[in-house]
Amino acid sequence: MTKTMTKRNLGIFGLLLLITSLAIAQEITREPLPNQSRDIFAAAESDNNLSLFVTAVQSSGMVKMLREEGPFTVFALSNRTFANLPKGEMETLLSNRAAMHVLLAHYIVTGNIADAAELSSARTLAGMKLRIDVRSEGYYVNGAEFDGNEINCANGVIFVLDRFDPALLHDAVALAEKEKDSAGKKPQTKPATE
Repeated sequence: MTKTMTKRNLGIFGLLLLITSLAIAQEITREPLPNQSRDIFAAAESDNNLSLFVTAVQSSGMVKMLREEGPFTVFALSNRTFANLPKGEMETLLSNRAAMHVLLAHYIVTGNIADAAELSSARTLAGMKLRIDVRSEGYYVNGAEFDGNEINCANGVIFVLDRFDPALLHDAVALAEKEKDSAGKKPQTKPATE
């Protein structure tokens, strides 16, 4: 009986070894996930929840940058984020390339951020440190909840945020309105005297 148990155990061991080998072989030959072969902009384009972010990137002139080698960490703002903007602010931002660029530059970091320690010391394209808040319910980045879900891309990673930082949004809208007012003012000439 001992010999039959040993043969049976060897048979089971052999079967497990074969299954494990097949699983490892499958893992090695596995195709990359769809977004891992796409650049950040293409991955954002393919995500229905980021269509307004894509429009904002196009408006800001940052498409080429997000298609380049990188790596970048992008804190993309969801469609709900844009939909919750006060009336008129979306149009104001979309119509002013510089203002949208300034706003989005506060949500993009050069390099891949892998953990909370890197997150707290990361600087955005605007040169500012990300504002990180650690609360009992999770991490917050620039005032928006950061759930850690990521979209890995060929040139970096995207994290989706649920709202704008009110101060950053205010500054961008103020810049757009200031530029609009400046463009509307014409040099005044003195009226001709008779």
